[in-house]
Amino acid sequence: MNLFWLKYVSYAFLAGAAFFYFALRLNRLPLRRATQLILYAVCIVLACVAWHVQESNSDRYSPRRLIIGTVTSVNENGHKSGSIDDDFQLQFESGSRSPEFSTDIVADRADKQPIHRGDLLGVLYRTWDNVPLTIDEIQGQHVGWRYKRSDDGDAYIFGVSAGGLVGFIGAFAASRNRRAQVPSPVTALHINE
Repeated sequence: MNLFWLKYVSYAFLAGAAFFYFALRLNRLPLRRATQLILYAVCIVLACVAWHVQESNSDRYSPRRLIIGTVTSVNENGHKSGSIDDDFQLQFESGSRSPEFSTDIVADRADKQPIHRGDLLGVLYRTWDNVPLTIDEIQGQHVGWRYKRSDDGDAYIFGVSAGGLVGFIGAFAASRNRRAQVPSPVTALHINE
């Protein structure tokens, strides 16, 4: 069964974590601080679990399809480290186009970009989420180049966990000595004057 919708559940839990983070920072909810911290942590954990379940389900059960086509568009995405990943699309001899594919890291520098417009590629991908598992360059500037997917969602889970831990520490520290704010009276009566 295709559980693609669990990615959106993961995003919803991230939104819940953001809500509790700002609620802790601004001290606006009538819940105890400990309850808010627990709800924040639960949202982070459930976001990671939902992502992992969806990814492992697709990896195990999604049908695979092998296609061969010519690259019609490619967008490289650079990272601070200098490495790049690509978004690309193929065109078949019939004139129809493939889904758009997104890769993990394909090169450690932009000048080593392996995928170019006009290259003939063979792509094995999961049909449920269009994730390329292998890419082979048949004709082009880097004939024989092969890509094998290595990321199984671990980067997302690591990022959410690390960011969640930093957010938890920040929210805990900011809310530690705060008390619920009581509104000050606008007017004061001076009876003895």
